[in-house]
Amino acid sequence: MKGYSTQEVSELIDLPETVIRDIARGVLDPDRSPNHHFRFSFQDIVVLRTAKELLNSGIQRSKINRSLLELQRKLPSNRPLTALRISGDGGAVVLRDNVSVYNPESGQIHFDFAISELAGTVAPLARKAAQEAGNSDQLSSDDWFDLGVDLEAVSPEDAPAAYKRALELDPDHADARVNLGRLLQEAGAFEAAEAQYQQALSSEPDNMLAAFNLGTLLEDAGRIHDAISAYKNAAAFADAHYNLSRLYELVGQHTEALKHLKTYRRLIDQK
Repeated sequence: MKGYSTQEVSELIDLPETVIRDIARGVLDPDRSPNHHFRFSFQDIVVLRTAKELLNSGIQRSKINRSLLELQRKLPSNRPLTALRISGDGGAVVLRDNVSVYNPESGQIHFDFAISELAGTVAPLARKAAQEAGNSDQLSSDDWFDLGVDLEAVSPEDAPAAYKRALELDPDHADARVNLGRLLQEAGAFEAAEAQYQQALSSEPDNMLAAFNLGTLLEDAGRIHDAISAYKNAAAFADAHYNLSRLYELVGQHTEALKHLKTYRRLIDQK
């Protein structure tokens, strides 16, 4: 069974089980075991850890619920969380990584903790879940994908195996291929990564994340015109237009470069 039990989470973050269940019913939407017990993901644990910090800092419960709802909605589900840091900034909860700042609605906040610290604590639970999953034939491809996402955050060396198991069960699972491709790309296995992105697009032609990631890979490989074609298929991403602007400028198509730069600015202004 994927996820972590209420008791495991309670012991992990030192928050009473009754409080965890109350927050789960009001804010989260965790999975349930066959006997209807909560099963929490790593993202859920991040939100619950945040709840503990907010409660300890004396924030009103009504404000906490609003903050947690926004935080839960904005936590990325398709990339590792370990680079993020949750902190207070001018009375607002902010999630920081190397390139972005997320601002969930909040009251006054007085805490600062790295998700990577929490990830290190959760890692043994994730490895245990992976071991139990390996001995089970009850998990679906989506279950294995979800486990891979959790493992990326806490035990990244084990994540590829989970994505590969998801693909054994469903070769058309595009999200698993995108995440596996990204891990392969980060490891320098560019040909294997490209194959995963291409297969994801074959299964799901409108998968813009696959197209965007493919564009970054092709650009790094110096295949500029191929990268342009890939980025064009990720037109809803502002960064795709920024990259297109750079590449068109590089190949001397200044009109196209300006067009995509304007589109990038328009999309950024809409956020």
